[in-house]
Amino acid sequence: MIKKTILLCAAVLSLFAAQAQQASNINGSFESTPYKKVTLFKVYNGRLVEIATSTPDTQGRFAFRFTPEYEGLYAVGTGTAQNQQDLNRFYFKGGEEVNYTVKKVGYDLLGKNSKENEALYAWDKQAQSFKEKGTNPGGMSTYVDFFPEVEAFKGKIESIGKSVKTGNPKFDALFPTLVDYDFAYYATSYLNMPRTAHPSKEEMSEFYTAFQADRYLTKQLLDMPYGDRFLSSLVYRKVDLSSRPTFEQQVAAIPDDVLKGQFVVGRLESSRSYNDFQEMNSAFNKYFTLEEQKQRAATVEAKLVETKTGVPAFKFAYPDVTGKKVALDDLKGKLVLVDLWATWCGPCRAEEPYWEKLNEEYKDKPVAFVGVSVDQDKPKWEEYVKTKHMKGLQIHAGTNNELSNAYKVTGIPRYILIDKAGNLITADSPRPSDPKLKALLDEWLKK
Repeated sequence: MIKKTILLCAAVLSLFAAQAQQASNINGSFESTPYKKVTLFKVYNGRLVEIATSTPDTQGRFAFRFTPEYEGLYAVGTGTAQNQQDLNRFYFKGGEEVNYTVKKVGYDLLGKNSKENEALYAWDKQAQSFKEKGTNPGGMSTYVDFFPEVEAFKGKIESIGKSVKTGNPKFDALFPTLVDYDFAYYATSYLNMPRTAHPSKEEMSEFYTAFQADRYLTKQLLDMPYGDRFLSSLVYRKVDLSSRPTFEQQVAAIPDDVLKGQFVVGRLESSRSYNDFQEMNSAFNKYFTLEEQKQRAATVEAKLVETKTGVPAFKFAYPDVTGKKVALDDLKGKLVLVDLWATWCGPCRAEEPYWEKLNEEYKDKPVAFVGVSVDQDKPKWEEYVKTKHMKGLQIHAGTNNELSNAYKVTGIPRYILIDKAGNLITADSPRPSDPKLKALLDEWLKK
């Protein structure tokens, strides 16, 4: 009897193992002109990670065959991990076949599909208009029509979540949470989209005034394809951005340590210098409880190591308005403040009075002020420099230049400070309008 029981248990376990290893198939087609690439993503800690791509044929048909890494949500479509509007999500545990047509808005399931994906499809159809308004920028919708829709919809969310009974206990437990999170994500995302009209605090409807962000700041957030981006939105619902909260205050608003770590890693990935990374990492890496969080932080650090204080600075050499090249090597023995700017850049022009003042204050000290233009129109830059009688060494690097690429400059103005020996102090210096820059110059002049 015991032997039979053991054999039966072994057979059941083998069945489950085989089911988990079964491949799933996705067969799709485009209703209109097909795209060049369709991508399959997995959900990994609230983010989408690419698994595979498929190139549609001339009739717009595409397909995937894969073995699910886990039982849960996956996403397929022409969107990206950052721009998820053109992605559709499906539920896989192994052995399913999904057949669907991509429409201009949304999708249609075809033929026989799993009960889980039929339930997802029914919910996506119900929420389609609401999702489009909430997550797409622009459009004719304003809060005047959207808020009443939110209030009408919120009363249905609980019953929709409880209405699904597929026989899969894992999916049936997930579905009410998914519906609840979807609704909150679509509704709150609406507030962050550009619109022709924006509500005042007094015009917010009850859903927004009574909104409790902590209800969604749980580990379940990481099961959602939009988890990371919703995390930031939820934090900003708790802290008043107009009060200019510190990053420490923002982290403190998150009740769960795993989510704290996720929030910190996301911010670390936007670090522009090794010093910035090091300061934030040392203060908050205690919250890195997931192995992936540690790996992401290590990847950022490796990319930023060239911006570490003391490493040799990138040796640039660009022409001035006369055509004479000015090189970093020519400036040894001086602190060098590099200003990456352009004539068309409003924030750059706003810094000019402070730049001019610093030039005057340090004219008798070993400091070289070097303006590096990234203008595409070189003649326009030359005319601007001559007309404005701009102070400092003014040179032209143009677009897609090596200096900008070396320090991963994606926005200007950007200031880079280099020491007297030609080594980097910081690849993301304070701006001339910030008193911290003058303090930094004075500190390094003493060395």
